[in-house]
Amino acid sequence: MGCKVLCPSVALLAYLMICQHVRAQCTQPSFTSRNVILTAEHLSTPSFSDGSTVTFECVIGHKPVDLKASKSVTCQGNQWTNLELNCARKSCGSLADFLNGRYEMTGNLFGDTAKPVCVKGYMLAGQETTRTCRDQGWDGRDPVCEPVKCSAPPVIENGQLEDEPFESYDYLQAVSYRCNKGLNLIGQSTLHCSEDGTFKPDPPKCFGGCPAPTIPNAKRIGGKSPPYKLGNFVEYKCEDGYVMKGESYILCSANGWDPEPPRCIAQCTQPSFTSRNVILTAEHLSTPSFSDGSTVTFECVIGHKPVDLKASKSVTCQGNQWTNLELNCARKSCGSLADFLNGRYEMTGNLFGDTAKPVCVKGYMLAGQETTRTCRDQGWDGRDPVCEPVKCSAPPAIENGQLENEPLESYDYSQAVSYRCNKGLNLIGQSTLHCSEDGTFKPDPPKCFGGCPAPTILNAKRIDGQSPPYKLGNFVKYKCDDCYKMTGEDYIVCRANGWDPVPPRCIEDSSMPTWAKAMLGIGVVAGVVGLLCLVYFKCFKKRSDHEKVEKKDEDGL
Repeated sequence: MGCKVLCPSVALLAYLMICQHVRAQCTQPSFTSRNVILTAEHLSTPSFSDGSTVTFECVIGHKPVDLKASKSVTCQGNQWTNLELNCARKSCGSLADFLNGRYEMTGNLFGDTAKPVCVKGYMLAGQETTRTCRDQGWDGRDPVCEPVKCSAPPVIENGQLEDEPFESYDYLQAVSYRCNKGLNLIGQSTLHCSEDGTFKPDPPKCFGGCPAPTIPNAKRIGGKSPPYKLGNFVEYKCEDGYVMKGESYILCSANGWDPEPPRCIAQCTQPSFTSRNVILTAEHLSTPSFSDGSTVTFECVIGHKPVDLKASKSVTCQGNQWTNLELNCARKSCGSLADFLNGRYEMTGNLFGDTAKPVCVKGYMLAGQETTRTCRDQGWDGRDPVCEPVKCSAPPAIENGQLENEPLESYDYSQAVSYRCNKGLNLIGQSTLHCSEDGTFKPDPPKCFGGCPAPTILNAKRIDGQSPPYKLGNFVKYKCDDCYKMTGEDYIVCRANGWDPVPPRCIEDSSMPTWAKAMLGIGVVAGVVGLLCLVYFKCFKKRSDHEKVEKKDEDGL
């Protein structure tokens, strides 16, 4: 009984102690910005328990800024106390100049460098060695600067020194060159022993001209023929079937041809075998030309397949011609489309690109828009349409007429309707229409015709035909008045759609000369005056006769 109570209590206490131990610890501390590092005894410990103390020291090449600053920190819970220690780079001091030389320094603190430089006329003995500020001070030692000496100057082709060469030359000592007879000296004739122990500038060249270029499959199109002197130029062009690599225009310079002579390389233009229904593979499509020996690959164009699966798909450029292509492709087959419910297909064929137009049997029509199916790369596109029974909506109303029977909301295929006109009007067209296979009534509805309106034509007179009203088939013929001409036909007939052709117009004849119009005006005025005179004369004569009668009567009395 005692164990049952004691054992769980001990376990719980141990668990709490472990949890407390896990919670109260610090990870390895780091203060890199202070240029410090843990001392060796703590470096390999990843974590520290609460209350642990560790010590830091300056990293190599550094020293404490404050010698009294504490170098230790303590773990409190899971945090470290602040570190007082802060370190800065050690100073190595400045390096003094040495015999015939000095130092070019980046600074005098740990890690800085000092590059030795000799004064003019002297050079470092042995290899140049840069000195570095280390933990214990500057490494290495002062170098030795010895007087500059140049060995014998270089020999030049087709030329020599003006004087016999020495074994060695002092700093700034000069030598001069000359060329063999008939050659040009290119560059500086005089060189000096420079501070790096070599003669400068580069030695001159003795130049006699450029060799005649040999460029197979090319022809000269500009410049002179050989020999070629300094400054001469030549321009080349490749023969047909070859492409130029390099520049076409070259100049004879001191270093030879500039730029170097070009080459004419055999090439093939981009191959095409359209009659075989093939196309270049993607990696070659953007390349316009190919060098001799190039090989390209073809594939069937979309919707086609190889006639012979074993045929080679590649061709090779030989010179400027392609080898023959074995690959030949034919259109893929989509197979025939079966008839569908109440319909069939009218097909142009069953190969790639062919089409199949759906057609419903009589009395049925396509539901929705007609969609022609096409044989594509993967087979026939689309799907079978739906043919539904033909239905016609109510037939159209006509002016001045009506249906024989009351209209229905819809009509079946071939169902008929009949029209009649109002009393006294003629029915023009078919009186009976049928619901057709496209869902409309056919033929066009009739018209109810009552006649044509009387034409109103200014400056014209009717010379033939009857007077109004005008019934179907009546005609009228017109003539324009003097000084007017007719636009249109003079003979018109009353048709179901009105006058045929449309009534003409009489417009003033602008072709009559001005003097003729003036004379016509004068003639009209003269005619009016004459008419007035005639009336007056008749009235005067009647009055005179009347007076004579009255006088005779008076004499008789």
